[in-house]
Amino acid sequence: MKVLSPLLISLIIVVALGTQPSSATAPEHGLSAFGSGGFSFFNGLRTETFSYSFDARANKNDHATGLAEFDNLTTLTQVVVKINCLNVDGGVAVMTGRVQHSDDPGFPKSTNVIFAATDFELFPFFGGDTITPLFVTPTSDFDCHDGEPLTILPAGGDIVIQP
Repeated sequence: MKVLSPLLISLIIVVALGTQPSSATAPEHGLSAFGSGGFSFFNGLRTETFSYSFDARANKNDHATGLAEFDNLTTLTQVVVKINCLNVDGGVAVMTGRVQHSDDPGFPKSTNVIFAATDFELFPFFGGDTITPLFVTPTSDFDCHDGEPLTILPAGGDIVIQP
């Protein structure tokens, strides 16, 4: 009995310390934008058809991560972008990033690019979700807070933006 009492007390102390509420709090979620689908774009010479997908998230400190993929179904090329900036204003998301992989000569690896998307649920101005094609940024230090592309195209598929 004397042996069990100290053992039982030690067990109670260990269990009590192990179940104390933690002072750590769950991280606050920030902005996000994601979507996939297709669109067509007249490049000045011909209409090209694209499929796209993107998923971008920013934490409360405005640090963004994500990936985007633009497949040109006309030229059979692909551009993969590592997203490093996400700016959401209502239902409009502007994203910038750096090309990680590309077989499109217009977007070589390490090129800084920009694109934007709108969510019709939050921004019912255009009559549906919209997306822009990829554009090379005007300068290497240009990011998603500096502006947005003006070429806006109807987006087949679904785009969701969470401010």
